[in-house]
Amino acid sequence: MPFCSQIARAQTDNMAGPPTEAAHWLLIEDPSPWARQAVEGAAWYPEIANAVQQWRAAVPDLRIQLIRRRLTTWDVRGSIRCFVVRAGCNPAVHARRVSHYTDLAALDVPSLLQRGPLTLPAAPLVLTCTNGRRDACCAKWGRPVAAAARQAHPEGAWQTSHLGGHRFAPTVLVLPAGMHYGWVEAEAIPTVVAAHQADTVYDVSHCRGRVTQPRPVQAACVALRKRLRCTAVDDGTGQVVAHPHDRVWQVAVQMQGRTHRARVLAQPGPAFQHSCQSDAPKPSTRWQVVWR
Repeated sequence: MPFCSQIARAQTDNMAGPPTEAAHWLLIEDPSPWARQAVEGAAWYPEIANAVQQWRAAVPDLRIQLIRRRLTTWDVRGSIRCFVVRAGCNPAVHARRVSHYTDLAALDVPSLLQRGPLTLPAAPLVLTCTNGRRDACCAKWGRPVAAAARQAHPEGAWQTSHLGGHRFAPTVLVLPAGMHYGWVEAEAIPTVVAAHQADTVYDVSHCRGRVTQPRPVQAACVALRKRLRCTAVDDGTGQVVAHPHDRVWQVAVQMQGRTHRARVLAQPGPAFQHSCQSDAPKPSTRWQVVWR
């Protein structure tokens, strides 16, 4: 039976407009085998669950990811690395080390996310989803990409738990820029890293969007980048200006010194298997952007 990533490619599924919307991220090192729900399924999670609830109450869009260099391999033995990241045009990255997972509860994550401006690390964080228990595609296609990233970018490359959109595996998120990519080939990783070190977007045809923005805005920004051949990471911000119908949005995008207005429609696409965990076909969403 084919993998869901192969099925999506055959359907020429539109990857723009990913399900992930989060400007604030907490990355926690855990090189153990991850559960399907990686964070909540971690053995240590109950020890910090109350702190997580408080963080999420203060920062509703906080996204928590597990990271590792590779399975059973600590970055520094005896130390748990974590990163508190504010993504987007006003970025911040706070790197921390703790001795025990219980120590994570003492982190004032909301305060760290408000702190800045800061000197950012020279190496962007390149996260490749490899959570095979969430979907087989993430392990099969993600691990070769993660290995290539580790070789090309050893300081900033991490495997991560589910990012969303496993049918676009291998998927890669670059922080703090917040750019999310799909169907990334291992040989392309050095180019991905070089692009973001130069504050530019890697191949827009692989770009799912910038996770700091709402999905309709992400879809519009990707479409406009293709139209204008714009690759500067921070040249492309937008907002929803009206939501007249359930699956229709009016958006405004600022790019190359102009405001561009568009009508974004979330249209039903063909139904097919979206996950290797289920054989049931699921309707896809095709994002149509009509410029005014």
